[in-house]
Amino acid sequence: MRTAERALHRMVYQLESAWNAGDGDAFAGLFADDADVIHILGGYYSGRETIRAGHRMILGTIYKGSTIHYSVEKIKFLRPDIAIVFLRQHLELAEDSVVPELDARPTIVAENIEGKWRIVALQNTRITEATRQRGGE
Repeated sequence: MRTAERALHRMVYQLESAWNAGDGDAFAGLFADDADVIHILGGYYSGRETIRAGHRMILGTIYKGSTIHYSVEKIKFLRPDIAIVFLRQHLELAEDSVVPELDARPTIVAENIEGKWRIVALQNTRITEATRQRGGE
């Protein structure tokens, strides 16, 4: 595995760790200042500070006590300093949640900014029962 690939895996691990710690600040800290996020319900965050505020809120309310696991399915380098990271996500919600778990396929665009990989865009798409039934998973 190349050095850049290891660094991207480490970034994903840090994202997972921040979520599992309920730490919206650490989660947002992995994003570029002008990053964009489309979350699992289709909402849109623009800029690290908006991402930070949104994740502080959700990790303290609807996703409080949840755990997430990411696995890297593929990394595609567009240039040596820009990569697309295809993930698989499994989210387990708190016991009293209506939906106990969710699976999704986040896609990250990452850029090496001043020697550190940062997320510049993240799109998260939920895997639904309909997708599973059609064999699209």
